[in-house]
Amino acid sequence: MAGSSINVRELAMETLTDVDREKKTASEAMNITLRNYQYMSKQERSFYTRLCNGTLENRIQLDYKLDRISKTPVHKCKPYIRSILRMSAYQILFMNSIPDSAVCNEAALLTKKKGFRQLTGFVNGVLRNLIRQKDALTLPEREADSVKAMSVQYSIPEWLVDKMRSWYPEEITERIFRAFLQEPPLTVRINLLRTTKEEVKTGLAAAGVKAADGHYTDNTLQLTGYNYLNRIRAFREGLITVQDESSVLQGYLIHPKPGDRILDICAAPGGKSMQAAERLGLADPDRKRQPGSVLARDVSVSKVERIQENLERMQYSNIETQVWDAVQPDPSRKEQFDFVIADVPCSGLGVIGRKQDIKYRIRPEQLTELVNLQREILQQAVTYVKPGGMLVYSTCTIHPGENEEQVEWLTENYPLEPENLHQYLPETLVNEVKDQPGTELEQGYTTLLPGLQSCDGFFMAAFRKKKN
Repeated sequence: MAGSSINVRELAMETLTDVDREKKTASEAMNITLRNYQYMSKQERSFYTRLCNGTLENRIQLDYKLDRISKTPVHKCKPYIRSILRMSAYQILFMNSIPDSAVCNEAALLTKKKGFRQLTGFVNGVLRNLIRQKDALTLPEREADSVKAMSVQYSIPEWLVDKMRSWYPEEITERIFRAFLQEPPLTVRINLLRTTKEEVKTGLAAAGVKAADGHYTDNTLQLTGYNYLNRIRAFREGLITVQDESSVLQGYLIHPKPGDRILDICAAPGGKSMQAAERLGLADPDRKRQPGSVLARDVSVSKVERIQENLERMQYSNIETQVWDAVQPDPSRKEQFDFVIADVPCSGLGVIGRKQDIKYRIRPEQLTELVNLQREILQQAVTYVKPGGMLVYSTCTIHPGENEEQVEWLTENYPLEPENLHQYLPETLVNEVKDQPGTELEQGYTTLLPGLQSCDGFFMAAFRKKKN
């Protein structure tokens, strides 16, 4: 930005190029940049974030409009040139506060800086054409091709538009797509073993951070008005942790007694394990009975290190971590756990609003591959549940094949009975979901849908293992 020693547009261009080349996910690339440039001002940080997220949110629509005015299609441009054109088009079409001339000038400077001086005229010409014609560049007509029209309007790949419309009524599908384009709030869960909501809110207010209560849960807050998360004292000291309300709601299905043992088989970064540990602690606040424990596993050293980092910050003492591939059997743990949490790898289609690049990375064939992987994990997870214990299954997708169909598969092939979720979930949520697609509370499952619920898209199910 003008007058800054940091070229925010250049940082955004590098991030977008890394994502486009699939070298990094958007969240990885942005987190690295924000961590490396912690000294950015609040304004710079906001501009960088909006430029990256906005360009990714609208990428298909941006390409569609650019292709209508450029002799060279965007996908045939060099990666850096693609990123410059896309983020410049986003500024011109969606950020009215920035003068068009400034956008063109900065794009030309970046083109030269990256060693493409010979393409400066091309970039400048395309953007000047876009400025002149932007009001005349309309979206495809619904009547001619409704799939393409929705794809361009909401920047969702056509194959995914087609799939979504086969899973949900068109009205609901469109509400989901609209929600994907809305910036989701940052939700944090309060560490109730160490503080109270009132104490956290008081501390945040003193630091100038706004905190609104969660929509469904009494142990969450939605934060705005902060610059960098690590600068918030409550976060550094482990009084709060980032966790969307959808994930927190899944934790409500875990209702341990003192002494219970809990296994989280795909635990990184540790939010669900920590919430389970907290609920164990709250079940016996005076520590008078046999303490329970949580075993948090994941497939790699790096994933387990992430869990460990969060544990150390939050100061939970009743959690053990272990590197273990969830598809591998572990006979030594057979029927040892009162609760087993299986938050499995999934397509992530429920969190597109938070991770925009998911919609470009996922491929149709991966949906089937993921279903098969989930079943490999689940068949091991069932073996760890005690007779009378609970298996809690969850994903952050809204794909029925990874959700409701997995429930059907589990109950047909294993000694599991669905657990009525009505008894565990807040009434406000129950009233919202009870009549919507992907939910049968009495049959043990519910799907939270973006645009219908005020949280990420999410699926959760609970089963009681039959006693012999």
